[in-house]
Amino acid sequence: MKNNKGNSTCAKRTSNVNNIDRTDGISNWVMKIKICNRVEVIRMRVPILRYMGMSAAIFCLLLCMACGMSNADPAGSPPRIALITPAGTGELAEAIRLGAEAAAKEAGAELITVEAFPSEGLTYAPSNPDFTAGQGKVKQEHLQNGTYPLSEREQAQVDAVSLALEQGASALLIDPLSEKTLSDIIQKVQTKDDNGVIIPVILLNDEFPVKGITSVISIDNVEAGRQAGQAMAVLLGGRGRIALLGPDPVNPVLINRELGVEESLAQYPDIHVETQSVCSTRDSCWQAAKQLLDQQQVDGLIALQEPASLGAADELNRRTSENNGNMVKIVGFGSEQQQLEQLQEGRIQHLIVQNGFSAGYLGVNQAVARLNNQQVQARVTLETKLVSTDNMFWMDNQKLLFPFVQ
Repeated sequence: MKNNKGNSTCAKRTSNVNNIDRTDGISNWVMKIKICNRVEVIRMRVPILRYMGMSAAIFCLLLCMACGMSNADPAGSPPRIALITPAGTGELAEAIRLGAEAAAKEAGAELITVEAFPSEGLTYAPSNPDFTAGQGKVKQEHLQNGTYPLSEREQAQVDAVSLALEQGASALLIDPLSEKTLSDIIQKVQTKDDNGVIIPVILLNDEFPVKGITSVISIDNVEAGRQAGQAMAVLLGGRGRIALLGPDPVNPVLINRELGVEESLAQYPDIHVETQSVCSTRDSCWQAAKQLLDQQQVDGLIALQEPASLGAADELNRRTSENNGNMVKIVGFGSEQQQLEQLQEGRIQHLIVQNGFSAGYLGVNQAVARLNNQQVQARVTLETKLVSTDNMFWMDNQKLLFPFVQ
């Protein structure tokens, strides 16, 4: 008897049934045929199952890769830090920027520097030339006399922060114009992030008592005031009359400098502080110095901020050109280029100088540390140096006064 599948192995194995009982043989033969058919079906299904398994594995792998690409962690990108400075702050702001750029480069961070000009808008200058963030502009009316009211400059700085946040800034370095400006900025930052993440704010050069500051990078203004008072005492030989130019009853920086001057001069009973003239711009401080010197004899002027020292030097230059003599000594604060020129010419005898490069450098380091959930110092105190005509060209002082030529 032939099997229809005579060419199959199973048919060959079941063809010889002549030596057994016919009934039992037929039963066994039928059973073997069924088993062999099942074996053939299984053999056919195995490659199909293998193919299906491999396809499923490949599909899962591709799905995982797609999920990984779509859910790439944005936190892995370089942190973007914004440096916000008031308009026209000169060499100190430039030194701060250079220090911040150096630290950002070392940390692999993006730095956006924003100088807030009320009339011309805000220009972003990224430290990385590959950074493609657009420029933000805040248009405001330009005043004919070329000056800006404090309220306009304050609002421009707040607007600068808003645009920096829109550009993706994850931390801010801010040298605020006033306590009000800083308060408005802190409020804006704390309500910016919908995820509850508060953007770090690093305060530079100021000591405004505003809550919400991550870290303060500043000099010890009381100690700086002591340095100025001691320098004036030496210039006057421990005897004479002096005036303070540029104090401010509401500015913590100037209040502390004034306190330091008074503490230092308290050791010299023959030195008397005759008067205090409040002024905030170069022109107003020139007028204040003129009125002061016209009304009374003063041997020395301690100018507590840059505009005051420049205004005082302007008045002494005028008096010298009119052959009225120039016996008044000036001790000031700052390292602006015009101040250094006045120092070199002998119009200003001493300047209390801070390291702006270090302020920017340490500010970025503090911001990066906070973004990496590392410990941050609540306050970092910068050193100050007393610079005079005699030592301004020393190598260390050259690096301090001219960081942009290092």
